[in-house]
Amino acid sequence: MPPVRVVSLEHVAAILKAIDLEDVLVSQAKAFHAYSAKVTQTPNRITLGTPAHSTLIMPSRIDTLTSAIKIVSVPKTDSKNGLPGVTLVLDNETAEPRGLVNARLLTAVRTAAGSALATRAIFNNNNSLMKAGDSLTLVVFGAGAQAKSHVQLLLHVLPQIRKVVICNRTLPRAQELVKDLGSQSQYAGVEIVAFCISTGESTGPISSSQISGQQPKEQLKHIVQIADVICTCTNSREALFPGEWETGQDSILAELGQIFDEHGQLSHAALPPEFITVTKSDVTPTDVNRKDVTIFKSVGIAAQDVAITALVLDKAEEMNLGAVVDF
Repeated sequence: MPPVRVVSLEHVAAILKAIDLEDVLVSQAKAFHAYSAKVTQTPNRITLGTPAHSTLIMPSRIDTLTSAIKIVSVPKTDSKNGLPGVTLVLDNETAEPRGLVNARLLTAVRTAAGSALATRAIFNNNNSLMKAGDSLTLVVFGAGAQAKSHVQLLLHVLPQIRKVVICNRTLPRAQELVKDLGSQSQYAGVEIVAFCISTGESTGPISSSQISGQQPKEQLKHIVQIADVICTCTNSREALFPGEWETGQDSILAELGQIFDEHGQLSHAALPPEFITVTKSDVTPTDVNRKDVTIFKSVGIAAQDVAITALVLDKAEEMNLGAVVDF
C-alpha cells in the first residue's frame, strides 16, 4: 500500500495563503456541476452520540474526482473540546487511503466559495445591477472564519467592492478581523470598518449620509440599507435585522440590487424563495433587476468538501507539505 500524506492545520493554512482563489472557485463550481449532473454520491450522515460529544461522519463521492469521508465532533458542554474537522481522501482508482487533511479551515473556505460563485454569476449575468464606475458596499455579520473567508472571496469576484462593514456583537473581535484584512496588500484600496451591533461603536465612518448620534439600531438599519451584498456569517437562530427595514413589510425586498448570503440568519423574515440553477462550471441565476433581493443559502453540500480537500491535498503534494507516512 502506498504511503499516506497527513496535512496538518499549519500546512493547510500555508496552502490557503499560497493558493490561487480562482482555483478554489473552479473546484467548487465543478462540485456543484457534478451534483447537478447526478454524478455524486452522498449517503445520509451518521451521528454517533457520547456523553460528551456528537460525532458526525459524512462520506461523499464525486465520480469524476474521488471519495472522501469528513468527521466532525461537536462538544455538548465545553466548546474548547471536540474535533472541528478531519477529512480522509481515498485514491479514486484503488480506494486506498491517499491523505488525511485537517479540515478546520476548509469548511469556511468552501462555504464562502459557494457564496462567491452565486454572487459573481448574478452580477455578471445582470448588467442592470452595475453601472460603469459603480462601487459596491459589502456588509458582513460575524467576525469569525466564515466572515473572513466570505470577505476574501467576495472581494476576489467583485473588485467593485470598495467598502466592507464588519458587524459584530462585540467590537474587539470585529477589530481583529479588520486589522487582519487590512494588513493584506491586495486590500489596500478597500475601506474596511468594524461596527458593534450592541453599542453602535465603529472604527470609522459608515457612509457620507450617516447621521451622528443615532441609536445602535438606527445605525444598523442604515448599514443594511446602504449594502449591496450582505453576508450573515454567524450561527444565530434569530434574524439579525427585521425585514420591514427594507419594505415596510415582514419581508426583505430591497430598493437596489442586493444579495443576501444566508447561514441561518434570515429564516424568520418571511422571504419568498428564489432559485438558482447550477450548470457546467458556474452558477446561472434567474433574472434579477435592481429592485430584487436574491438569497443564497450557502451552508454547503458534502461534494464541496470532497472537492476542496482533494484540491488542498494536490497542492500539499506540489508544495511538499505534510507528513508522508507508511500505512
